[in-house]
Amino acid sequence: MEVFGEIWNWICETLYDLLKSIIDLLPDSPFKLLDSTPIQRYLKYINWVIPVDFIVDTLTLWLVAVAGYYTYSAILRMLNTID
Repeated sequence: MEVFGEIWNWICETLYDLLKSIIDLLPDSPFKLLDSTPIQRYLKYINWVIPVDFIVDTLTLWLVAVAGYYTYSAILRMLNTID
């Protein structure tokens, strides 16, 4: 049983290190990239014309619904309830 614990700890540490290295590749804030773009001056006007918050909320809701459907479908397929 102790060997299983050591293997589990090694897997968890390796996974943690992998995820940490992937996250370290990302920029600190994606909005810092917008400060140096030519479109930065017009961004407030674009946000006024195009309701970005509504678009993001709608896409988030859609993504959650689709992910829930596929998760539920995958679970039912594993249980051989559906084909």
